[in-house]
Amino acid sequence: MAFLLVACIALALVGLLIYVLGASDRHAQMSEEQFEEEARRGSTLGAAMVGFDKALRADRVEHVLVQKKRIAKGDSPSGDAPTSGQPGNPD
Repeated sequence: MAFLLVACIALALVGLLIYVLGASDRHAQMSEEQFEEEARRGSTLGAAMVGFDKALRADRVEHVLVQKKRIAKGDSPSGDAPTSGQPGNPD
């Protein structure tokens, strides 16, 4: 009986997968202007995920924002000092 239930669920999932993959793409029916307008609008789900991540890991988000600002200004850290034998090292 359990095998029959698992088989039915598996068939339903395969059918759902075929339906979703076979459905027409909503972006294919849009004009270029409609697509660009939708792309400009902010994603509510994306904003909620960023807010949730910021609430959980505020220190990490601050670190990433500081790094992005450094890169934008052009003073990102250069990394480790070169080892001997590499150009730029007087040794």
